[in-house]
Amino acid sequence: MNKLNCKANLNYFRKIRIAAKISVIACVALIACTSFNFNNPFIHTQLSKSQKIREWWGNVVLVKYYKVNFSTFYFTDISEFQNGYGQGYKYLADSIRTLLTRVQSQREKQGPWVAVFDNRKQFCGILSENIVVADAGKNKTDKGQVIMNMFLNTLHLPTGHYIVDGIDYYTDNLGRIKKVYCSNVILRGRGRNRGSQHYSVIFKDGHPGLDDAGHLIPQQLYGPTEQINYVPQKKALNEGKIRTLEIKAAKAKRMGYKVSYEIHILYRGEEKRPCGFENNFKSYDNTGKIVQNVSGIFDNTPAPERENSPSR
Repeated sequence: MNKLNCKANLNYFRKIRIAAKISVIACVALIACTSFNFNNPFIHTQLSKSQKIREWWGNVVLVKYYKVNFSTFYFTDISEFQNGYGQGYKYLADSIRTLLTRVQSQREKQGPWVAVFDNRKQFCGILSENIVVADAGKNKTDKGQVIMNMFLNTLHLPTGHYIVDGIDYYTDNLGRIKKVYCSNVILRGRGRNRGSQHYSVIFKDGHPGLDDAGHLIPQQLYGPTEQINYVPQKKALNEGKIRTLEIKAAKAKRMGYKVSYEIHILYRGEEKRPCGFENNFKSYDNTGKIVQNVSGIFDNTPAPERENSPSR
């Protein structure tokens, strides 16, 4: 009888132990699934901790690519790459440290921060809630096409703040770019990726044949070539009065002034295609005095143009 009771007790405790393990596993899985649940418009996967990361990273093959639309991204805590796990992590640790220095506010610096990789395991930047810090593509393929940062080339986070090469992009609750600001533009052409640029017209409900994929920060002022920096613009507008304003900004920079550039993008309802733009650039002398203050309000509706000329 005692033996039977002992067996029954052992079975009972074994079941409790198994149930407890299942509960712990379920909790961990729930945390993994919800830790980054900020209504991303893309699929996201959290990588597990150290050992798997080392194995995964050891199999990385760096491949040049462009004109690829990814839907899956991988996230892991930045500490995974800051614990000295071999030389393969050094450039990642250095890159992460550099990106963190671009975050200005103390609240944003607190994180928690995760590293972002695309599904070819290319490092894309760092992310904390709705803040993304990243470098846009700079290197080029053998055919001269810019190799893009795919995390900047997908749908944008809603109510997000993207910090990209000294440019601040802000999105609305639908993930549309609503404001762009650069405190000091760079007078340098970045290059283009024609596939990405062409796709922007379709991706953001433009009118093929009537719209251009217009840069928000101009290409000649080091504007990124990913979707974060493109919106459909009427051809006549993009190649006319907006370009005139951009040329003036570039001329001011060429003359040695510090130049800031700001765009407010306007929409109707839930449309992805903008209906208008408010563009402004200011140039400053070496004392910080404003030398030029040039603005333009531009109508982007398909109707006949009603743009205002840039005003001083």
